[in-house]
Amino acid sequence: MTALWIAVLVLLLATLLCLIPPLLRRAPAAQAAEASVRAFYLAQREQLERDLKNGSLSPEARARAEEELQRDLLQDLALRRSRAAPWAGQRAGVAAACLLSVLIPVAAVLLYGQLGNPRAAASAAAVVAAAEPHAGASNDDMAMAINALARRLRSAPDDPDGWYVLARSYETLGRYSDAVAAYRQVLRLAPDQPAVLADLADALLSANQGAPDAESIAAVAQALAAQPDQPKALALAGMMALRRGDAAEALAHWERLQARLPPDSEAARQIQSNIAQARAMATGSPPPAAATAAKATATARISGRARIADALRAQVQPTDTVFILARPEDGPRMPLAILQMQVSDLPRDFVLDDSSAMSPQATLSGASKVRVEIRVSRAGAAAARPGDLGGALAGVAVPSDGVDLVADTIVR
Repeated sequence: MTALWIAVLVLLLATLLCLIPPLLRRAPAAQAAEASVRAFYLAQREQLERDLKNGSLSPEARARAEEELQRDLLQDLALRRSRAAPWAGQRAGVAAACLLSVLIPVAAVLLYGQLGNPRAAASAAAVVAAAEPHAGASNDDMAMAINALARRLRSAPDDPDGWYVLARSYETLGRYSDAVAAYRQVLRLAPDQPAVLADLADALLSANQGAPDAESIAAVAQALAAQPDQPKALALAGMMALRRGDAAEALAHWERLQARLPPDSEAARQIQSNIAQARAMATGSPPPAAATAAKATATARISGRARIADALRAQVQPTDTVFILARPEDGPRMPLAILQMQVSDLPRDFVLDDSSAMSPQATLSGASKVRVEIRVSRAGAAAARPGDLGGALAGVAVPSDGVDLVADTIVR
């Protein structure tokens, strides 16, 4: 009899060791959600590093922004942890573990009292199975994290740093109209910030497909009045000046900017190309390296095939507008080349080169790597809006051939 009770005790302990530790562990969904939030803030930190390298963000501003990112990360993680452990979740697992610790031994004693009736044993197994929680995993992605941040800001709108992170996140997704709205919130709470004014102007230009409007012009002027050497504002001011035919003013802005940029940076190469074009316009003659520039223009092309993912084909209409465009990886995000067509044209081979540039001072021949995007818009706007289809390839070298560009994402 003693041996039997020892065997029963060992089996009970083994059963409890199998059932209780999983109940005390955190749900996979909560772990996935935390991983997504961490990835989101890591992407924002990498963007700050890029801004610091290309000169659009000072070391002091970068330190402040990183401190705010860390604070927001801790807040978001705390919020998710509080939501990831409702009564039906982690606390329910603890309660179930306690219940099973008592229920299984009692059930074993009762079953033994019933002389090992197999039907009673089956009933006990059913009780154990019903007591185990069923946790479902969720695919929490970057868009969900950004939407969570947006919801938090709607409930607590007096957070300029949070709005700034949201604006930069929207720009990363190509949602430039939403980025403009978020930058306006930053400036409402913290007026006259030169870097934010330049970012607002850049987002406005991207939303308007590169065409300056009164607000973007005013934002650049205000940024330079507060900080004459603000890098992004100088780049945009030169572009605006050259667009209206004032090559001398464009040169003044770009030469001032060139002196502040690392000589071997991508931004410096782009500005050098812009300066050559402005000088040629100012003198009415081709630039000294015209032959080299012509050769670069001829080879500065990106070609490939554009298509819509089969799973999303039913969500678009044949007359919906399709934009294929290339943007700089760093600095101002005004497209360097853009094509427009309709869904009925896809799948289709495409070529982006300097002939498809929106402005003579911002072309593919001045870039070594770009971000190639496709947008499918029912409203006919190149800037992404919720419900549009999109797709992007980062780090595409100039020149490149055989690019496979797929609209495989629904903009949220």
